[in-house]
Amino acid sequence: MKLHSTIAYLLVGVTTCTAFPAEDSARAIAGFVTPKITWTGQVKPGEDSVSITGTAQEIYKRIIEINPNYDNELGLNSNQSTIATRGLEPIKKRATTSDDWTCAYGNDVNAESIGEGVRYLYRIVNADCSAPPGSPGAGGCSVSSCNSGAGIFLCNDSSNTAHIPCTIIADNAVEVLINCQRTTYNGGNTWTTVTHGQIFSNDHSWNVILNKC
Repeated sequence: MKLHSTIAYLLVGVTTCTAFPAEDSARAIAGFVTPKITWTGQVKPGEDSVSITGTAQEIYKRIIEINPNYDNELGLNSNQSTIATRGLEPIKKRATTSDDWTCAYGNDVNAESIGEGVRYLYRIVNADCSAPPGSPGAGGCSVSSCNSGAGIFLCNDSSNTAHIPCTIIADNAVEVLINCQRTTYNGGNTWTTVTHGQIFSNDHSWNVILNKC
């Protein structure tokens, strides 16, 4: 599957390296993932930023409740949107992702459900998402998306709260989704595509995990 086609598909919506030891990451998620991401950004033009905690879907729903015209004024459809202006250049060539990913960590999750989470992360385009402080191998993780048991986690391996643009979390999730997906033929005209894995920032201060939630 071509990368630009995958990104375009995710933006429209869905219809249906070196790594820390997997067991350490598993403990981090199992033991410490209680919070959801906190999004801090502008909901209405000219107004102060607000903070909203939830999954990307929950945050987007709350944003639209506050400002039904958010998409056009500050979100995905606005001329301020980084998604709208950057084009569909290959993700690997941007500094916001790295080649430091692994498919060895995590459990299979439905790729279409991950795609739905990515779509919502792109929709909350104009602000940062945060994760609590952590340490290497035992990051402070936040659930940025959870759809039908398929989760996108932002894990912070530094001693300070991580503030990462939500679209960069989405970029990294797509990187794992593309490189670690596997499709199984179910018979007839049906296939099931699954994915899982982990990708680290260039400075190893945070990482994104696709795993069960």
